[in-house]
Amino acid sequence: MQKRQLNRRQYFDELAATSSKYFIPYLEKYIKIGKDTKVIEIGCGDGGNLLPLAQRGCEVVGCDIASCRIDDARKFFAEEHTAAEFISSDAFLLEDKQFDLIICHDVIEHISDKYGFLEKCKKLLKPDGVLFMSFPAW
Repeated sequence: MQKRQLNRRQYFDELAATSSKYFIPYLEKYIKIGKDTKVIEIGCGDGGNLLPLAQRGCEVVGCDIASCRIDDARKFFAEEHTAAEFISSDAFLLEDKQFDLIICHDVIEHISDKYGFLEKCKKLLKPDGVLFMSFPAW
């Protein structure tokens, strides 16, 4: 494990920077990102990817099965004085709310039922919504 993964705040900050510098500009080619945008990140960890979206006024929800990561996310967002909702849950158990954007960053490789997961994402996504999925290069 790398030092940055042990220092949760450092990891949070790095993810926020990556999201701001790379993810958001890429996503803006496909979706308007602003105060009316509803975003969920499935497997959000500490929530770093969501911070720049929340700071732009998006309504953000973070979901992670690891409650310790959700605790950190709530703490880090409070330190940033930024609003977000965080849920400690298995993604398959999420209520079928509708989102404009679903983010799954480095998560799909951990899910055994990929077909079922994509079906769940379809239920969570608005008809004109965007699913952003990435996975580690290694």
